[in-house]
Amino acid sequence: MTNFQKAIKYSLIYGFIGAVIFPFIHESYANIGKTFSLALLTILVIVMTIRLSQFSPRHAFLGITITLTLSSVLGTCLYLIIHEKVVDFLQKNSRYFYIGVTEHFRYYAFVALILLSSYLLCLILLGFKKLVKNLSDNQTSTKDYIDNAFNDENTEG
Repeated sequence: MTNFQKAIKYSLIYGFIGAVIFPFIHESYANIGKTFSLALLTILVIVMTIRLSQFSPRHAFLGITITLTLSSVLGTCLYLIIHEKVVDFLQKNSRYFYIGVTEHFRYYAFVALILLSSYLLCLILLGFKKLVKNLSDNQTSTKDYIDNAFNDENTEG
């Protein structure tokens, strides 16, 4: 399996996981806790980004884009399907808390910020990997230079 195929495979896996978790996060934002919901989303984004950043930058960014698109579209569809069932369930057993328009706007702004931060996190991780590779290459070339500096076979006359 090529790196491109692996990146697509992981992006589809995380996309479907996100599609299932996004409606839960949206419902839990008002009824369980705002911090819990946003922390759950942040953990999902961090794990997905770390996993996808192991590939080349082009494949990593493509994987993140596919994951976010798939999660958002399917998550919205699932939310529309389960929302009424969740409201009915909670109203039977306790109370369903509705949030206002400004709170909905704030929620979607936080979600968009967290999701888009996956690109920045991926860029940071890829930059860190490149830095470590450059330092390792510099260490190897310095070691070779020092070894060759004391080698008498290379000197003439």
